[in-house]
Amino acid sequence: MFRKPLILTLLLALLIAGCASTATPTSAPVATEVPAISSPQETEAPTAEEIKFTDALGNEVVLTETPQRIVSLAPSITEILFAVGAGGQVVGRTDYCDYPEEVKDLPSIGGFSAESISLETIISLEPDLVIGGSVYQAEVIKALQEAGIKAFVSQPANLAEIKDSLGLIGKITGHEDEAKAAADEMQARIDAVTKTVSTVPADQRPTVFYEVWHEPLMSANGRTVVGELIDLAGGVNIFADLPDEYPTVSVEQIVEVDPQFIIGPSSHGDQMTAEVIGSREGWGNLSAVKNEAIYIVDANIVSHSSPRIVIALEDFAKILHPDLFK
Repeated sequence: MFRKPLILTLLLALLIAGCASTATPTSAPVATEVPAISSPQETEAPTAEEIKFTDALGNEVVLTETPQRIVSLAPSITEILFAVGAGGQVVGRTDYCDYPEEVKDLPSIGGFSAESISLETIISLEPDLVIGGSVYQAEVIKALQEAGIKAFVSQPANLAEIKDSLGLIGKITGHEDEAKAAADEMQARIDAVTKTVSTVPADQRPTVFYEVWHEPLMSANGRTVVGELIDLAGGVNIFADLPDEYPTVSVEQIVEVDPQFIIGPSSHGDQMTAEVIGSREGWGNLSAVKNEAIYIVDANIVSHSSPRIVIALEDFAKILHPDLFK
């Protein structure tokens, strides 16, 4: 019997591999052309002062020089590096790193999971810093540290921590001003959404079932980034109060609440479409199914803890309140 952490690790890798286009509704259309987070011009990194911090693994990290050769172990990290203007310092990325477009020209060091990452390839790139994006990459980070390579993990758990990660990586790479500008842009777009939905009374906010995975059927609670997005977009996550961040749920639980909207990531492939969901046994009488309120959002955005997460927030808001976001 698989342990739940292993299941979540595999699902995370699958979610990150999502590559469909932005929100595709089955009823009212959602804008597919959403302004991307702007990327500042790359500039030469200055010499750094000593920087000390604790990473997501609980390790104390001390950096004394501005890194000039960085390897990223996650799409979220790659996107943050480019967002702060440090793209010119990136020399390696994962198979799943595909934004911005120029990232694809960089050599790949393998996949996202520790088992699929090539230590030999990383070392051959002669990095002076490697940044991981998940605590599940701890073995890789430890091996790199033992090889004398500076390495740490940044795994933001919410929007505030994404902004903090922008600030930290901006400071590390010598791009503090650009990082602040990117964080400020994020906050401005968050504020624009929350200001608009603040006019919707709490008892009129639509209920949402977010499907993380279909077999086993899994959702996300209120402490996850997705849970935060639903709340900020003016919705009510039907599983917000469950103790597990990514709980396994039953059809009976969903039917009992009868959500008005169903949202899921594009990483499901053929298993997550309005037609498939509507034809599932026991789902036909759900309000979301009867009203064709089933939406698929870009997994390449919603599952990456990067500045682009605000695009997912804006898509959620358009889905849940199309009259307010025309």
